[in-house]
Amino acid sequence: MNTVTNLFYVLSNALLIPVMILLLVSLARVLVQCGRTLQEFIARNRERAARRQLEQSALQNRSLPESQPSDGPLGRSLSRLVAASDNIPGLAYALSQIELEWQMSLDRIRGLVKLGPSLGLMGTLIPLGPALVGLAVGDIQTMSNNLVIAFSTTVLGLFIGMVAGWLSTVKKHWYQADSALLNLLAERMSSSQGQELSSTVLQEQAALTEDQFAQESAHA
Repeated sequence: MNTVTNLFYVLSNALLIPVMILLLVSLARVLVQCGRTLQEFIARNRERAARRQLEQSALQNRSLPESQPSDGPLGRSLSRLVAASDNIPGLAYALSQIELEWQMSLDRIRGLVKLGPSLGLMGTLIPLGPALVGLAVGDIQTMSNNLVIAFSTTVLGLFIGMVAGWLSTVKKHWYQADSALLNLLAERMSSSQGQELSSTVLQEQAALTEDQFAQESAHA
């Protein structure tokens, strides 16, 4: 029994350094995501006026305005829709690919929401063993050092999870608004394409009817 207990004790202590390294990596990742979110926020503010024009044009079933957003996230997504607007399946595929990229971006942040507190909890529990051992033998210095590590990793893990959760909520709202607008624009594009297709079919039918009438007149 003592052998198994000592083995678990050694293995848990061996995980402390990897946990602390992963916490630092997670902190770097969440700070990078903060910078990217700030950059996206600035880009979205720049295309806010063009976005309102797009919404009005789509709701009133008018043609797209000439001043379309081009540099921001919405502008890039809209460019992909316009490039695929010549056929309805391509339009649906482009829209699904855009939504898939949004989901992948959110999943990267949501992973940090769970990973940060989990690593913080591990960093809290692992040093408690040596701290209790130090308390048992009267080594207050060892106990205090391990408690400092435990509390520091807890705070860092909670900070990572809190910031990542806030970023995930903000981006989710952005992508939901973009999804609603792009779906509306895709419907307008597909309906206009269907109208053009039906008018083309009617013109071809009218031309065939005229040819048949001309041939019957010639035979008569």
